[in-house]
Amino acid sequence: MGGKFEANIGENEQVGNVFSLQNSIDIVGDISEIEALHHVKFHYKPEKEITDIYLAGSFNGWNQKMTKMHKADDNHYEVSLLLKKGKYSYKFLVNGSEWVADMSAAQFEDDSFGGKNSIIEVDDRFPKIVLEKQAGMITTSGIPTDQSLQTINPISKKKIEFKTKVYSGDVEKVYLNKGGELIAMELIGNDDTFDYYNRIINLTSTDEEFDYYFVLQDGEKKYYILDGKITDRFEDEKIFHYSSEILKPFSTPDWVKNGIIYQIFCDRFYNGDKSNDQDFSEWYYKGVNQPPQKGKYLPDNKQYFHFVEDWYDISALKSNPNRADGKPDWWSFYGGDIAGVRQKLPYLEDLGITIIYFNPLFEAKSNHKYDAVDYKKLDPHFASAEDFKEFVTDAHSRGIRIIIDCAFNHTGETFFAFQDCVKNGKDAKHWHWYEWKKWPIPDPPIADFKPIDYYDCWWGVGEMPNLNYDKSMGNTSENGIKDVENADPNWDVVNYVLDVGEYWIKEMDIDGFRLDVPNEVPFWFWKLFNKRIKSIKPDAYLVGEIWGNATDWVDPEIFDAVMNYAFFKDPVMRFFAMQSCNAKTFDKDIKQGLFTYPVQVNQVMMNLIDSHDTNRFLEIVKGNLAKLKLTALFEMTYVGTPHIWYGDEIGMMGAHDPDCRRPFNWKYGEDQEKTSLKNYYKKLIHIRKENSCLRTGSFKTLLTDGMVYGYLRQDKNNAIVVVINNYPKSQKVEIDTGQKKNSLENLLTGKKYSLKNGKFKIDLPTLGGAILK
Repeated sequence: MGGKFEANIGENEQVGNVFSLQNSIDIVGDISEIEALHHVKFHYKPEKEITDIYLAGSFNGWNQKMTKMHKADDNHYEVSLLLKKGKYSYKFLVNGSEWVADMSAAQFEDDSFGGKNSIIEVDDRFPKIVLEKQAGMITTSGIPTDQSLQTINPISKKKIEFKTKVYSGDVEKVYLNKGGELIAMELIGNDDTFDYYNRIINLTSTDEEFDYYFVLQDGEKKYYILDGKITDRFEDEKIFHYSSEILKPFSTPDWVKNGIIYQIFCDRFYNGDKSNDQDFSEWYYKGVNQPPQKGKYLPDNKQYFHFVEDWYDISALKSNPNRADGKPDWWSFYGGDIAGVRQKLPYLEDLGITIIYFNPLFEAKSNHKYDAVDYKKLDPHFASAEDFKEFVTDAHSRGIRIIIDCAFNHTGETFFAFQDCVKNGKDAKHWHWYEWKKWPIPDPPIADFKPIDYYDCWWGVGEMPNLNYDKSMGNTSENGIKDVENADPNWDVVNYVLDVGEYWIKEMDIDGFRLDVPNEVPFWFWKLFNKRIKSIKPDAYLVGEIWGNATDWVDPEIFDAVMNYAFFKDPVMRFFAMQSCNAKTFDKDIKQGLFTYPVQVNQVMMNLIDSHDTNRFLEIVKGNLAKLKLTALFEMTYVGTPHIWYGDEIGMMGAHDPDCRRPFNWKYGEDQEKTSLKNYYKKLIHIRKENSCLRTGSFKTLLTDGMVYGYLRQDKNNAIVVVINNYPKSQKVEIDTGQKKNSLENLLTGKKYSLKNGKFKIDLPTLGGAILK
């Protein structure tokens, strides 16, 4: 381990499988408690033979491949990290699929999946590390040494981005050695722990091959980042080799980079055809389409599917009057359909929308449609296949692309294959499509019937039985398998789902998929899905619902992007909604994504504020429109593709589902505030569309002062400075743009500002911002 580290080490103290070094620790140099890193060593002793083990936790964004543990001896594995003081949750990932808690830890927390995360509290029991330049030593723990998109990014056939990171303040210079040429790398940013470096190289030809490695220099000492190791001894046989066959160029769809996404929950957007309203005559509604007797409540967990005649009656979405416990009404329908969306295309076009993302449209029992009856059939209460094709053609003619939501982890209990099993048992043609534990299923279900005791189902919900992708492994174990060669594919299921994807791309002419809970489907399957879809429509958009660090998932063979919960929504909620962090911390949090993912991936990340799975932003901030407008300003000027959950632009509110899925308020025009908000969104979208630097330009932080945040977006065409005041009072701000221009114009107000040596002063209103060109 490098860095400058001096400690008088006494007796070791074990904290679970984490070791600290006790007694007096002499710190060399002047370093604050906030800046100090602590050396923490994690240990794991397996109970059986394993192939590999990784440490994942809140300290590395739960990245499944970032922190590999190494075999210390025959009995245990270990890895060392440098961490700041604080509490961290973690687990061990064994053999790529089995998540194991450290059961000897002192503290635990629920992991939201029915298990536990271990918690370690880093404090002065762990020795401090002091990082200094020119110390002649470099701290190497945690610096990537593999050839991956984290270190080399083929942006195109002739443009390569090289990336690495070092501990902040630890290294003087970083170089790339490409084919014997030493090239200085550029410091592009830092967070509380690391400095990040990159260099973009243009190749002379598309088939150019070369060797490369990184050089870290501190004082007179040099360290080399080679294949699998960092060492102060150069080893020629360990250098990296690049070719387009080894690392294929990763191209993401340009139409997404330049787009605005609008998510629609079809039943709640607009009822354009009352003739297809639900009447619940389908076989699967038998016995669950009757209201309770007058003066009585529904029995606990008894479903009652019904139609709400009044589009604006949302009371039951908060508390169902048919239930004694007052829980919400999950079984109501309002009649929204594709005809309604088509009639409102002029509204979306006027707003500036270029991409519609639909929640599932398959025939299904529920209003959310994640419990498909048939993946190749539109719900008849939404549209016929021909009507949908006409809608897609109309949308395309207006410059609007279509992506749909698919949950390929599970079907509905009404799905044809599952019904075959229910009717025919082990003799069913599709028996192997599911993972059965007991048979037969009680009919009718007994009082204490738990579906998960009989068959594998999504989070124990019997209406959503999980598909069986791997014949030799259980659902949980099969998901972590990376390569199909290590699996026993259930090809009947695999080929059916691949055919479904082809059907929607080829026959229905949609433009991509939002893929629900993809981490609950075998990893290897998505490589097959990507290959099939991209072979038909190379610029199709594949975006996965991954809530954490998605390093493994954004790849030319997997997904173009993910829903950006980890590095957009979550930091945005902390800074803008809750105001629980300052601009410096927000900048650190938000830029983790910029440093983690390839630039072309960041440009197509689905940057969401709200969704069908979360409380609406405006509900959380108790109707504070100024906070929403400021957040929208950031969303429309940040790196990535802005996402709008239908109705946010007119100030709709709503708590957790189903309340966040209220019918669209088409009476918004009667409310001046709502109309003004919609026009504000429209203006922000127009500004983004008119300025390429806001879509695909670089990002540079200019100011983090308390709750004031400033940044620069720039490309070869133009440059824009954005300044945000997240204080509940006005602020006078001076900012250095680093630009040599004479003046700036606020695109929101038209007001102009003079630049003097690249600096200008501006008065920012309470919870207000400026977009200065």
